[in-house]
Amino acid sequence: MYPSSQTHARSGQSDSDHHFLHTNVFLRHASGASGEAEEHIDRILTQAAVARRRVWVSSLLFAELRPSMFVPGRFDTLHELTRYIRSLATLVTPDPNTMLRVARLRDAKWQRPADMRGADEKPRMMSFGDAVQIASALWVKEAGGVSDLKFLMFDDWSSNEANGGGRLSLLRLQDYAVDARANSDVMAAVRLPRIQPLRQARSLPQREPAE
Repeated sequence: MYPSSQTHARSGQSDSDHHFLHTNVFLRHASGASGEAEEHIDRILTQAAVARRRVWVSSLLFAELRPSMFVPGRFDTLHELTRYIRSLATLVTPDPNTMLRVARLRDAKWQRPADMRGADEKPRMMSFGDAVQIASALWVKEAGGVSDLKFLMFDDWSSNEANGGGRLSLLRLQDYAVDARANSDVMAAVRLPRIQPLRQARSLPQREPAE
């Protein structure tokens, strides 16, 4: 894993200390589309800039910055946005071992317990982008020794997706981790604190998967 900066982690407890931001947080913030979460995101990024508190993001973020899709708003140019990201966040690029973990996370059978899933409900698969970012956050937490790391993301999951063939909700991984105890990578992902950026951010209870 190759972080782009060598800033030392700061001590202290705050909701602005140690965050790994999903790319969708940066993208919505840049376009002014984060709604009521704007205040919380601004607080985290301001603390990162002023107090030099660590914020991590996957280098996959740059692959999302398609010039044809850029619309001036908070930032006038794409160059201004990329310069802002580089100055503020520690970019994390996965090494081969992390990519192997990505493969294992995608290979895992993410499904709800038998008594909760529908008759035709099939196991979910973690998307490539989500798996890279979860595995990268776990690298920061484990190899970087950032035990209080929080994974910050937008999760546009609806209750209707539970019984359908929708995507895997990162915020609700524990609901689809019926075999977690037999898979150390799944267990690590479930135990990673995952929160949404809200005016008063709250995480879902990180309960242990059922035996």
